[in-house]
Amino acid sequence: MAHSTQKYSRSLSGSIGAGMKSLMGGSGRRYYVLEHKVSSRYHKAGENQKIIVDQIELGRDPKCQVRFDESFGTVSRRHAAIVKDGDNWKLVQLSKTNSTYLNGHKVDKEWYLQNGDEIQLSTNGPKMGFIVPEGEKGLVKSIGLTRRMSLFRQQALRPYRRAITSISVIMIVAIGALGTWNYILRKDLGEHSVMLAQQINANKANKAKSDSLANELVANNAKMKDYEEKIADMTKKVTAANARAAAAWRRAQQTTTVSASSGELSEASRHTYFCFIGLFLDGKCVAAPSGTAFLLDDGRLITAQHCVNPYDFLDPNDESSLTLNAIMVQNPQAVTCKFVAISPAGDKIEKTFTPDNSPFKMIYTLETLKTISISGQPYVLKIANYTSKNDWAVLNVGKTGGLAFDNAKSTSLPINTHLNILGYPKGVGAENLNNVTPINSESSVAREGLDTDGCILLSNSETDHGNSGGPVFAKIDNKFVVVGILTGANRLGSKSGSSNPGKWKDRVVPIANVR
Repeated sequence: MAHSTQKYSRSLSGSIGAGMKSLMGGSGRRYYVLEHKVSSRYHKAGENQKIIVDQIELGRDPKCQVRFDESFGTVSRRHAAIVKDGDNWKLVQLSKTNSTYLNGHKVDKEWYLQNGDEIQLSTNGPKMGFIVPEGEKGLVKSIGLTRRMSLFRQQALRPYRRAITSISVIMIVAIGALGTWNYILRKDLGEHSVMLAQQINANKANKAKSDSLANELVANNAKMKDYEEKIADMTKKVTAANARAAAAWRRAQQTTTVSASSGELSEASRHTYFCFIGLFLDGKCVAAPSGTAFLLDDGRLITAQHCVNPYDFLDPNDESSLTLNAIMVQNPQAVTCKFVAISPAGDKIEKTFTPDNSPFKMIYTLETLKTISISGQPYVLKIANYTSKNDWAVLNVGKTGGLAFDNAKSTSLPINTHLNILGYPKGVGAENLNNVTPINSESSVAREGLDTDGCILLSNSETDHGNSGGPVFAKIDNKFVVVGILTGANRLGSKSGSSNPGKWKDRVVPIANVR
């Protein structure tokens, strides 16, 4: 029946507020299903899309929770909405140019929905069935927590992605990056002070030289003090602005599984390192990307290749990134790389090297992208080229007491094998480099053995950038053992069927591939 109620407008309470209630398994909250009857870029025919928020929009706009691609020319950018009204749901017409139909009848303003209704966006447009599961199966709490988290991101956060990114996620990254820069800069200033003090002692006979060095030491120490005061002030501001967002993100991640710092995974946690690589040009740190690494019981430190290969850090939209890459190709000796890995147990592994003389063992070739002009001179850009199954890097550190691993099982895991993944997504867990604690996520094997790219395919994943290089565990003979390395790299994606070579992939490099 037609019905006129309060005019619809997109709201935080209807999306993020309702999403949080569903995420926490709110008592009595129900969901509905949209059954897609036409295939599109974003949805396949027969797909059942569960909706857990109180309002969604349908259309071609990227902010719409139910999105259709540009091939549907008669679907408006914001075409229609489905909104909760008391215990019922109603279909609201948004488009001023294209109609919406319910069971073949045109919707002028809004219409209450019934179980089994058919929604169509414009004449000959995409059709969807509206289904309300009955009984206990229709309660939001019947959906697993990991899946609810995924639906929350897709439906509650999508309309506000830009705001959430600028206010929350970037602040989380800022805390991790702040710790990284703090470590690098403070270490360099400290080393410089030690060097100056040694030179003063060595030049006591030369009073003029000694006085000059002493003055330089005083100036350097003053610079350290000023730097530390600025870092303290920045840290205070960033922490205050991000406390709630970071805490909520961490709680959401950790509630998917057991704690990474206690119980059965406590030992695994001790050998899971937060790592970063600082790239220095003319003594100035120009980049410091971070990731995850782990120590095996045979003395090898393992991470993803794209976390430590300097030729992988190329942003086509960043002029400084292009310039740095061009300099590395032209004169790799001009760039210094400083790799640092820090474990929860306080162990630190540090290596300094040049781009063409890395201590890591990796398998790749340099692929020429294009030639650019810098100050009138031509420079060639190159990037590391490798398949997903070779997204690994090894550093022999000779330490003992690391993680057990199983090469044979890593290439033949049965479907639905439960997996645990440790790491530092977006730097969370490494806000304080004196006390790092990896975040634990859960997933499962999506297919028997390996996929066509030679990797373990995951059925779902709550990981994110920064988790790359982290250890992936399976429980074998009642013991957690490493079976792979989390990778987000797909440099050759276009050659293996992907239209986006840089797209994040839920894959795991089998530990058997590392050699």
